Amino acid sequence: MAFACLAYAQTSAEAAQQYQQLARDIFQELVEIKSTESGVGSTPAAESVARRLISAGFPTSDVHVIGSNERKKNLVARLHGKRASSPILLLLAHLDVVEARREDWSPDLDPFKFVERDGYFYGRGTQDIKDGAAILTANFIRWKQEGWVPEHDLILALTADEEIGGDANGVKWLLENHRELIDAEYCLNTDAGDFRSRGGSPYLVALAAAEKKSTALQLQTTNRGDHGSLTRRRAHAWA
Repeated sequence: MAFACLAYAQTSAEAAQQYQQLARDIFQELVEIKSTESGVGSTPAAESVARRLISAGFPTSDVHVIGSNERKKNLVARLHGKRASSPILLLLAHLDVVEARREDWSPDLDPFKFVERDGYFYGRGTQDIKDGAAILTANFIRWKQEGWVPEHDLILALTADEEIGGDANGVKWLLENHRELIDAEYCLNTDAGDFRSRGGSPYLVALAAAEKKSTALQLQTTNRGDHGSLTRRRAHAWA
């Protein structure tokens, strides 16, 4: 029994290491896709994830690369659960990133080259939020390959145009055009909350219940005119 437990622990550790390496490989691939507005858009990143999922055993009928135009497509995948009722959980991240000019970065760093140095990752999207997309994708692949079947369907959505907030915003477009693909009771968005570590060990997972919202205000004041560099009393005295 002790030998069996030891063998199982070694197998589990090896599997964990294997999928950690997979997550890193996906992470690097996504970071090195220039999914900016001025770059290639989100479609190549969505297609790369789709290829990995299908290679891992997901049927093509459960993997969708769709969007409002050819450059702004989203990845939506489904892991079927034991029950035929509606999915309970949507796992979400976005594939687009904000612009990054080479001249604004350190001379030895290219924003679209994945670099690991001194325990840190460098590259546009390493924090916002291709790390989340890579983790979710690697987990979906592991669950499929290890034969895990959840109670309810799980949905993975990696979306377009979150940073721009334009007409091709992936979540908005999916809700308006293919809500049935992403409809769920709850959503976990990796673009909120944070992970913290001390001495290389995780100790905190923060959850955000809401995000900040922008508000546009227009302020208009009226007054008698005078010289803009002087207060009204001084302006009157000078007059």
